[in-house]
Amino acid sequence: MNKPSLLAASFLTLSTLLYAETAQNIIKKEFNQNVLPQIMEDLNTNDESILIMRVYKTPKSITLKTYKVQQTFSASELFEKKGDYNQGYKYYTKYILKPSQIKVTDFVKIIGAKNEKDLDALFANNAEKLKEILKEQKQFIALKGLEKIIKKERLNDLKAFLKGVLAGKVPASCS
Repeated sequence: MNKPSLLAASFLTLSTLLYAETAQNIIKKEFNQNVLPQIMEDLNTNDESILIMRVYKTPKSITLKTYKVQQTFSASELFEKKGDYNQGYKYYTKYILKPSQIKVTDFVKIIGAKNEKDLDALFANNAEKLKEILKEQKQFIALKGLEKIIKKERLNDLKAFLKGVLAGKVPASCS
C-alpha cells in the first residue's frame, strides 16, 4: 500500500469516527431537548406510566424494544451515588481518625448529629455546613482530612458510615 492510499484510508477512518461521535451527540441533544421534556410533562400531568418503543431495522430483521417509565425522579436522586459503609470506614480511619485521633463517637458529638436528617443537612452542598462546624470547633486536622475525602469524591461513603454509626453500627477500633 503506497503512502497516498494509506493516508486516504486513515482519513476515511478518522472521518467515520468523527461522524459517529457527532451523530451520537446529535441524538443525545435531540432526546434531551424534545423527547425527555415531553415525557416529564406527561408523567407529571397524567400520573400514569409511559411506554417508550425503539425499533432496530437491519437487513435481515426488525427488532422492537419497549421501556416502561412509571415515575420521574429528581436530578439529584438520579445522579447521587449511594455510599458504602465499609468504604466510609476506610476513609474515616485513614484521613480523620489516624491524623486527628478523634474517635467516631466523639466526631459525631463534635458535629452535633443526632439523626439522619442532621447528617443530610451537614453533608449538603459538598459538606459546607460540616466544614464550618469543624472550623468553629477548631478541629483543623479533621477538616483537612474531610477536604481530602471530598477531593477523592468519597463524601457519600463517609455519610453512609456516619449514618451506620448513628444507627449503632460502631466499629471497635473507632469507639
